[in-house]
Amino acid sequence: MLDLRQAYSEGIQNIRNWRTRYTPQEYPHKVVINIMYRAYGMNYIWNDYKNGNLPRYSNFQEAVIDMEQRYSRVAIEKVRDNLMVWLDNKPNEAIGNLTFSNYDRLATVAENDKTKKEELEFSYIFDLLQEKCVLYWIALRQTGKNDIDAIAAITGVIIESIPNMDYAGAKYVFQELCVKQYISQNYSQLP
Repeated sequence: MLDLRQAYSEGIQNIRNWRTRYTPQEYPHKVVINIMYRAYGMNYIWNDYKNGNLPRYSNFQEAVIDMEQRYSRVAIEKVRDNLMVWLDNKPNEAIGNLTFSNYDRLATVAENDKTKKEELEFSYIFDLLQEKCVLYWIALRQTGKNDIDAIAAITGVIIESIPNMDYAGAKYVFQELCVKQYISQNYSQLP
């Protein structure tokens, strides 16, 4: 089963950094931008996976390192300079299971509503954990594991094969099989 502690700690640290870096009015919008930034980057990785454009790996460790590096390159080379244009031109387009316009509305309310700010922070952490699961699942698939064995390796749960699973579907699988449980056992509102 995948240990999500490092990804969770990364998310909490990001939130703490952004809280000090941005004004209360900027902060919720920066969280949303980062949620969407990751989603667009992972969408590229997913499409490369589905189109057979990813290398094969001899072991999981090698695959994870390369997939993390690949995600970083995609984020810088393909997403960074285009993200705001995409969000401005297609705010209602679903990327995975996320839609910018929905989160942007929440961010506007969160500027002055502490409970909505907490909801946004929770959403950031929750989505980050789903994205990490998808990235690691792709890494396992690229080592030769079938979809069922790769899901079981991450979640500890054996399920039936999901034909034609898409990016949003993959996130949903991990949400249901491991992220919800991890969050319910580990998440607490930041002061």
